[in-house]
Amino acid sequence: MVGTRRPAATCLLALAGFAASAGAESWCDAAPAPEFAALEKSDAGDDWFSVYAVSPGVFALTEPRQYEGVTSFLVIGSNRALLFDSGLGVAGIRAVVRQLTALPVTVVNSHTHFDHVGGNREFEDVRNLEDPYSLASARGEVAQSLAAYAGETLAEDHVCGPLPAGVTSRRYAIPTWQVSGHVRDGEILNLGDRSLEILRTPGHTPDSICLIDRANGLLFTGDTYYSGEIYLWAPDTSVTEYTTSIGELAALAPRLKKLLPAHGPPVAEPGRLLDLHKALREIKAGRASPEAAPECRRLFRFDHFSILMNATGSN
Repeated sequence: MVGTRRPAATCLLALAGFAASAGAESWCDAAPAPEFAALEKSDAGDDWFSVYAVSPGVFALTEPRQYEGVTSFLVIGSNRALLFDSGLGVAGIRAVVRQLTALPVTVVNSHTHFDHVGGNREFEDVRNLEDPYSLASARGEVAQSLAAYAGETLAEDHVCGPLPAGVTSRRYAIPTWQVSGHVRDGEILNLGDRSLEILRTPGHTPDSICLIDRANGLLFTGDTYYSGEIYLWAPDTSVTEYTTSIGELAALAPRLKKLLPAHGPPVAEPGRLLDLHKALREIKAGRASPEAAPECRRLFRFDHFSILMNATGSN
């Protein structure tokens, strides 16, 4: 999840966030990140979504009017397509996908936080890890703090402009879905003339995965990396596992051309993984100076991202 601003009275369970611009009256007024200007924008057919071509046969489906700013990625092969995440589910993502391809679509989730699985119920072929966390999420069984946070998703100060067509309630319901199959670490998903490999990268959540397109040098990172404020304090986050996962991904950076993250700009330089791994090692070694943050947390600032952690480092 991502938020461009955070109410001062509480420390919300944001799972991937950004701080508000110092001079902006509202996050709605903030200028788009410059990375968007370099991307080809397509007609989404729905003003809730913005669609960008990020690589041949790869489209970023963003939801910029809700403060999470979540992005799902559609990868189109010659025989079938893969949708990596399905967004918040408050507007129909299937219709946007169908404007881009008529091929059969498989949905794979980068992890099962609500802002990445909301549209799963629109598809017949949905695959997650066979992990207790994923299975519980599919049943709508989430931590009380996460459910409370998700419930505010459509609050007036969380949405720019009107709600999507047909949505009448400001109360967001935790999504549920049917799992049609499971994926596993190292599995190759063949889309025809394109193959994607599952990389298990626990840390942000126990069921976090990335996808790698080795032939084209693309790494779809989900919430494992994004440009902005990285939240590593949620109850289901393991900083130790996260650091290991980032180290494994950083080793791939020399062979990558682009990172495709699920929040913020949908493209990033592969070298950011090296920077992030170095930052995590500096924090662990006590060489990074934190700022105080709400709820006794620590905020570490770096050039292209910041990291928010518990004060005790217990997670």
